Amino acid sequence: MKKLFILLLLAIVMGLSACSTGVVPPGTIVIKVPTEGEAEIITSGKYTAIGRDRIYFLDTKMKSFSEHMEILCDDKVNIKVDVKWLGSFGTNESDIKKILEKVEASEMQYNEKTIYKLSLSSFYNTAMADIVRSNSRMVVSPYVTEAVQEKRDIVEAEIKKRILDRFNTMELPIVSTDIMISNLDFDDVITAQRQAIKSAELEDEKQAALAKAAVAQAQRNEELAIENGKATIADAEVKAASNKILSESITANILAMRQWDVLEQAALSQNNQTWVMPYEALSSTDMLTNLSITQ
Repeated sequence: MKKLFILLLLAIVMGLSACSTGVVPPGTIVIKVPTEGEAEIITSGKYTAIGRDRIYFLDTKMKSFSEHMEILCDDKVNIKVDVKWLGSFGTNESDIKKILEKVEASEMQYNEKTIYKLSLSSFYNTAMADIVRSNSRMVVSPYVTEAVQEKRDIVEAEIKKRILDRFNTMELPIVSTDIMISNLDFDDVITAQRQAIKSAELEDEKQAALAKAAVAQAQRNEELAIENGKATIADAEVKAASNKILSESITANILAMRQWDVLEQAALSQNNQTWVMPYEALSSTDMLTNLSITQ
């Protein structure tokens, strides 16, 4: 009996010496799995592990993971596509049970004790990355590259739906916050070629615009020359009409009277000037008579 008591006391002492306590880190759920019985989920405060209890740290923080892909489209041209998943582990009992079953745990030291870490990064790389990549390719590859960029919203919605449907079908223990396309670009060679083509198109457009402007200026110059010509012709027509009116209004009598006025002024002049006029300038003998009388 004494020997049995000593063995029992020794077992208690050894059990107490194997007891460990700790505090639940922020963004973590502690799962205590005893050798027998149900696992205990501890979300905050302290936890205690006795004997061969195993302690798991489950990372519950939200994280993002990106897949950088080059997808061959229907027109045999690669397009760069970046698909980002944003989410976290699920934290209900069903999810935690699946995580313990499906997620590979890694050993780590915490407060000088060995605990087991359940990493979302490890689970994503193992169970999720291929789903994201394969479903993204299935959505994008039937498009031609131009259409992928033009229909970005539709493509993004299709990728998101396919990936989420697959996650739900597999009943993965995760919470998906969002799935986004953060990049849609041609590969570097195609991008350089397209940029060269675009630059050439812009240069052609520039030269065409300059040529069009030159033609317009020439048309304006021609129209101005026509208008100037019309103004010159109109001015000449006015002068011709004026001269015609003058020529038609000068009669022989008017000319005779003008001649008489000139001779009369000469006769009355006090400067003793001598006026010499050709006989033909006198239009009548009456003017000669009158000139003689005046003198």
